[in-house]
Amino acid sequence: MTDQAVRSTEFPGGRPAAHAPAEADLFRTAAWRIIPLLILCYMFSYLDRINLSFARQPMERDLNFSDATYGLGAGLFFVGYIAFQVPSSMLLVRFGARRTIAAIMIGWSLISFLFTIVDSVWQFCALRVLLGVAEAGFYPAVLYYLALWFPRHMLGRVTSGFLIAIPLSGALGGPVSVFILSRLDGAMAVPGWKWMFVIEALPALLLGFVLLRWLDDGPADAGWLDESQRRLLLAHAPAARSREPAGPALRAFTVLTRPFVPLLIVICFCQAVCNYGIVFWIPTFIGQVLGVPASEVGLYTSLPFLAAILAMTLNARSSDRWQERRWHMAGPFLIVSVVLVLTFLFHGYGVVALLLLTATLAATLCITTMIFTIPGLLLEKKTLATSLAWINSLGALGGLIGPYGIGWLRVHTGQPLAGLLLVAACAGVGGIATLRLPR
Repeated sequence: MTDQAVRSTEFPGGRPAAHAPAEADLFRTAAWRIIPLLILCYMFSYLDRINLSFARQPMERDLNFSDATYGLGAGLFFVGYIAFQVPSSMLLVRFGARRTIAAIMIGWSLISFLFTIVDSVWQFCALRVLLGVAEAGFYPAVLYYLALWFPRHMLGRVTSGFLIAIPLSGALGGPVSVFILSRLDGAMAVPGWKWMFVIEALPALLLGFVLLRWLDDGPADAGWLDESQRRLLLAHAPAARSREPAGPALRAFTVLTRPFVPLLIVICFCQAVCNYGIVFWIPTFIGQVLGVPASEVGLYTSLPFLAAILAMTLNARSSDRWQERRWHMAGPFLIVSVVLVLTFLFHGYGVVALLLLTATLAATLCITTMIFTIPGLLLEKKTLATSLAWINSLGALGGLIGPYGIGWLRVHTGQPLAGLLLVAACAGVGGIATLRLPR
């Protein structure tokens, strides 16, 4: 298939390429079979990760801890998440995508249920670590799975289609979480934030069993494909032909010395600081700049996430159209850096600050969409799965630094928005590091 034909194969919408209608229809069919279910799964994964941001105030009151402790608990998720990234990638190669992803979803839903028994800070922190362990392999497993089905020219669009789950989880999860917190608080003598964790964990448990029945491990195992369709997918998605085992531990560590892997880890770290620093704290920031009650924060929080859906889609489509990744990621990094400084300076102007926070979140999620379209272009196919796991795991240290750093600065500087400058600095470093990648 030509590059032009691949670029014309859009998901969702679009029309098949005139020169390759059969190929275009096949990729579209595969996308509609795979992507919507993965969007739904990742939406609840991300919601189970960030719903803590909506429960911050009642949890701090009930468990008697500070903003710094909340930030630590939010970030401790990434301790378990980092520790189990590479082991999860090895399980993925050994047991296949279908069973690995389904087991991850069922595991994290069961851990989310355990938040109903939390009555102390140490229990809260321990469960956050365990939740990170459970979710560790999901994101790299899905990225690897998409590489089994789609050619690299489509990865910007396909990845952005999957990652729409992130703003959807915020746009839909915000109002739903606030509704549960306010309406079910005290029901059956249970605090509203515990009800929130239970109700929002149920869909993940059910979807885990759906995945076991619906997903295939790859084109080679898909019963809904005929032989000619299977050969076509295998020909245009080279990762699908690689079934090489992960190898011994030494080989896994050797991946860290390969070209571009350390630089991609730095970029992923800066992205994680921006992503989780903003996402975990944006309900608090919006409540402060607008001065609205907690019952209205969820509604206002949905606006930046809805704007992010549009920004992510346009940025990814532009990246695929021009076959350019570097500036489509460096640009959003630099926007985040500049706009956060402006937010800090103009936080007293409520609507202006809300618009600036909206632009920040939209640009941040554009970075998240683009970041894993680049490794497949630069790294060796035989080490791609392990490289992705290392990049995502070590980069995820930013997910600990971002939320905790913001909380620490709020407590120790007395300035509620001081943490924005930390995130702005990391975004600037991320933009510069991205521009050091080859064209």
